[in-house]
Amino acid sequence: MSGVIITRCTDAAQFDAILALVHETFGALVPPSGALSETVDDVATRFEAGPILLAHHGEDLVGSLYCAPKGDGLYLTRMAVRPSRQKQGIGRTLLAAAEGEARGLGIAKLTLRVRLNLPDNRAYFERAGFIVTGQGQDPGRPPYESMKRKLAIA
Repeated sequence: MSGVIITRCTDAAQFDAILALVHETFGALVPPSGALSETVDDVATRFEAGPILLAHHGEDLVGSLYCAPKGDGLYLTRMAVRPSRQKQGIGRTLLAAAEGEARGLGIAKLTLRVRLNLPDNRAYFERAGFIVTGQGQDPGRPPYESMKRKLAIA
């Protein structure tokens, strides 16, 4: 997407804005997403686990994506794109940046989960090259499908 710059979150001063973006993005999901109960402390925990990628258009934060090495993959979660900016390529740009992060760490696949009751999310990630690898459910949460995308490592 033209004009969008992807950076890494560098410090706690950005956590409030990231949390507000995640809450705005996940606010309309039914049933409600667990993201809505997350706090700045949860963002700090994600920051410690791995890079948080940020998409800016000028001064505006328009997207974010949490990344964390997990098993033999780079686990992606809480991809958030401001609702007014969706369908403009920001998500694809965040995924490309996550792929770069994985390659830089020598990790050969991206992994994520999508809620079964959000088939459009599954279709989105399938178009981005992800395949379903299994299903699961955590206590008190909606069932999900696990997905992965293998990467070529140079």
